[in-house]
Amino acid sequence: TGAGYLIKVPAVDLAEVGAGGGSVVWIDAGGSMRIGPRSAGAVPGPLCYDNGGADPTVTDANLILGYINPEFLVGGAVTLNAAKARKDFEEKIARPLRTSLVEAAYGAHQIAVSNMIRAIKAVSTERGRDPREYSLFAFGGNGPIFGAGIGRELSMKRVIIPPSPGVFSSLGLLHADIEHHYSRTLRTTLDDLDFQEVNRAWRQMEADALAQLQADGLARKQMSISRTAGLRYQGQTHELVVPIPNGRLDQCNIAVVKEAFGHEHEATYGHRAGDDEPVELVNLQVIARGVLDHTAAMPRAVNGPALSGATRCAFFGHDHGWLETQVLSRSALKAARDGPCIIEEYDATAIIPPDARAELDEFGNILIALD
Repeated sequence: TGAGYLIKVPAVDLAEVGAGGGSVVWIDAGGSMRIGPRSAGAVPGPLCYDNGGADPTVTDANLILGYINPEFLVGGAVTLNAAKARKDFEEKIARPLRTSLVEAAYGAHQIAVSNMIRAIKAVSTERGRDPREYSLFAFGGNGPIFGAGIGRELSMKRVIIPPSPGVFSSLGLLHADIEHHYSRTLRTTLDDLDFQEVNRAWRQMEADALAQLQADGLARKQMSISRTAGLRYQGQTHELVVPIPNGRLDQCNIAVVKEAFGHEHEATYGHRAGDDEPVELVNLQVIARGVLDHTAAMPRAVNGPALSGATRCAFFGHDHGWLETQVLSRSALKAARDGPCIIEEYDATAIIPPDARAELDEFGNILIALD
């Protein structure tokens, strides 16, 4: 856990994936290809940046595979040296592995996909959540290149690529709703719960939350309050957070809380105890949200020409090989299109593979339906 002390405070549960475009592709002592954790970063950057980088990277592999336009990175502001990427990737990766340049580049791409899948499984299947029941949200400069491949490997049906995916995290920071978290420790079993004490504590936290949102300049109609509680079976070390219905908690609806905890425990750990097992309340929590209207400011309109008129060859694995692939702008997907195609934007490139279909929704998101 590193130095210092563990402190339990509300936090965003963010899983980082070490397979960005600058992640270095290398061969270990056993002769196996590896990716990361070392990165070329933005400076000196991948080999193809031709800015002093000496190591092959994931971006170089994607360039070799035809996924990235060497003349259109950042809207054409950065020109990539594809010849250098091919030469060095051949010498440092393909030859030591005794394979072709394309096989080596596609292998690097697939390893990057596998690294990302491991991170996704850590926050889904390993927590009792089936990724097939969800959509994959792909953003960042690299996410739209890998999104469809990751989704297909996880048997997911839909991938969503938002507008301005390369700067989506920055947009989220600027347009996020206001949120305050309140927590109060209260140790007791649900069977011994003092309803008067619990309801008084929740009313006080909610009053504090509403006062804080009012101080933030929000009107009452913009405020939203939700309740949760930390629960566990008596004797356990870690609790699970369970939503609690609004309104007064009493003997009539405590059974709903017990059932919600049992369901969450089974979903997370694969089992639940019997009804006679005591359930312990650890803490009460209130989440206060200030819901802001950012719809007018969010990037929704998709302008520009529908087609770029260009095509290029891209490699789509051993089943399809090299395919002449149409290069489109996002606006071309106002009408649904079948893959393969490549969507080029200022800040990102999206790959629509064969046997997939892509179209825009009303907000300008690219929806990729996977076969």
